[in-house]
Amino acid sequence: MEKNMEKLIDKKVEEYFDEVLNSLSKVIQIRSVMGESFDNFPFGEGPAKALEETLKIAEDLGFEAYNVDNYAGHVTYGNSGKLYGILGHLDVVPEGEREQWESDPYKLTIRNGKMFGRGVSDDKGPSIGALYALKIVSELVPNPRNTVRIIFGTNEENGSRCLKYYFKKMPYPDAAVTPDGSFPVVFAEKGNVTYKISTIIMPKYPTKLIKFTAGTAVNVVPEECKVLLETEKVNEIQYLLQNYKGKCKISYEVKENKIEITTVGKSAHASTPELGINAAGCMLELLSRVDFGPYNWVFETLYEKLGKDVNGIGLDIYGKDNVSGELTCNLGIIEFKDQVLTTFINIRYPIFFNVEMITNQISEALKGFEVEQISHSKPLYVSKDSDLIKLLMNVYKSVTNEDVAPIAMGGGTYARRVPYGVAYGACFPGEKTNMHQPNENWSLDSLKQFIRIYARLIYKWLTE
Repeated sequence: MEKNMEKLIDKKVEEYFDEVLNSLSKVIQIRSVMGESFDNFPFGEGPAKALEETLKIAEDLGFEAYNVDNYAGHVTYGNSGKLYGILGHLDVVPEGEREQWESDPYKLTIRNGKMFGRGVSDDKGPSIGALYALKIVSELVPNPRNTVRIIFGTNEENGSRCLKYYFKKMPYPDAAVTPDGSFPVVFAEKGNVTYKISTIIMPKYPTKLIKFTAGTAVNVVPEECKVLLETEKVNEIQYLLQNYKGKCKISYEVKENKIEITTVGKSAHASTPELGINAAGCMLELLSRVDFGPYNWVFETLYEKLGKDVNGIGLDIYGKDNVSGELTCNLGIIEFKDQVLTTFINIRYPIFFNVEMITNQISEALKGFEVEQISHSKPLYVSKDSDLIKLLMNVYKSVTNEDVAPIAMGGGTYARRVPYGVAYGACFPGEKTNMHQPNENWSLDSLKQFIRIYARLIYKWLTE
């Protein structure tokens, strides 16, 4: 790309930036967490409202917007040649405990050069940034040779059913990127599999489990866990709690023969569970020392197999490869309802592993429990020598002057939903954004740099 065009792009990024922030604030204020399906809202009202607002912003920018039944929507520039896609998502994970936030999670707040709010980095900020990158290039390329389409999904955090539906009605792009990973480019994503593990616990012993709640989503390390016990041994359990020396903060409240216990850890994304402190794991450690009579095995097994490590060592499924690294296992949700204790775990496995063998081993390791595989996404791998990876690396280097290598990651993205695609940004190397945690943030400089990179990519797609 000629230097003059690069300067024009950078100039327009600065000119549009206040408008970018204004548009982003409108989308951030919508709590687009997955809810119950009803009427024309397949994932609840929040995600649909975020899609509606984003498409309205796109129309105000002069694009023709298309909504596919509130599952996903798109805007397009160009009408010939190859179809290139940018896949962003507008749904978010729950905000968790609001008191952990320094500002309203659903109000775009700027302080110390950073934007704060749920979705600023995952993935509303990058999605709006990509939209403005397309707007900028549309003003510089009046007669495009190819076509670029930005697709906005609404269910990425809970299975990506939005794009499964969307692509039944719309064509796949010839090549695509999603701004939902890291720069310089993600050439490999680990396999992603979720299991439901359950057993019955009947109230037949002096110490009874009344309530067990932990976790907001299976792809998030639980920050808080609450358990309510009814017991004849309150003093004995109090002594245990008073002498707990684990990683979590602990508190409890006694009312007659009932004791409510709370553990608080630190949330993190399930692809990097080692960065969090799992409150459910801490609770299982405590409960494994409580006398539940015939149900001691339940809590002892769950703690030994799931609560002690984040790499599947307890399940005997640990391993790694040279491309994508170590297997990780996140104990994401535990709930107790109608005498059934249910646990959900999310495993990110190296790209050369076999999911059938993992499933078989988990069933063996958790004998006595019912084990059900409830979702699975195969690993993604695009050769570093492919034309797509080479193009993306060249564009990244042209903006940053950084000579870094493509990366593999444990996170799963929309790139798996298309025949030929990868994650491209939005986070920069070494950048910490508290994604899936309280005080999610992204720097203003990173957003500007992101728009510059995507505008150059779009320019190349439209002109070459």
